[in-house]
Amino acid sequence: MTEKGAEPEISESLGVTSYWAASLYVVIEGWETAKFQDPIIDALLAVSNHKDVLRRLRNGTFHYQRSLVSEKFGDFLNSSDALLWLYTLHTEFCRWLRDCVELVAQSARLSPEKSQEWRNDFAELVGWLPLRPAEQELEEFRKLTVQTRLDLDASGDDSDSARDLRASLGDYDVAVQQTDERVRQSRRELLTQLGMNPDNYIQ
Repeated sequence: MTEKGAEPEISESLGVTSYWAASLYVVIEGWETAKFQDPIIDALLAVSNHKDVLRRLRNGTFHYQRSLVSEKFGDFLNSSDALLWLYTLHTEFCRWLRDCVELVAQSARLSPEKSQEWRNDFAELVGWLPLRPAEQELEEFRKLTVQTRLDLDASGDDSDSARDLRASLGDYDVAVQQTDERVRQSRRELLTQLGMNPDNYIQ
């Protein structure tokens, strides 16, 4: 409850969301200035007038406003389509950046150890490297699988239970494949919701 003439209370989530959205517009400006290209990102930037409305939100966030709750916020934050678009664009920017880092490692034909060193160096340089969906969980699962196999081999256990456990260790590869398929399907669904044909971008 606020007194007459006082500014309304501003929730922390509104501040965080506005800052995140406004910051992503800065990324868009950098993308377009540097003339980077990516089929999905470029198509998303052409969807509706979301980019122009986001620009107004950026101005309302980073420029002085007489009111804490500027009308420049409402047009974007009250639109579920715009927020879905922004979330999808954010995830595709993260995917693009990670792909670029991986491409450098592949092009240089780095060993797995050198590839990881390159990723670590990149993350240290920019302060961050986006993870792929479920990447951390899958890596922990992989390490557990490797350690379990080593422990079984060291124990010399050849019981039925040990053989069953060894057979189940191949589930890691299945988990990776299933995760990749779920991510692919999720991306297709997001593009469809935004009125785009996913067959044009994701095979």
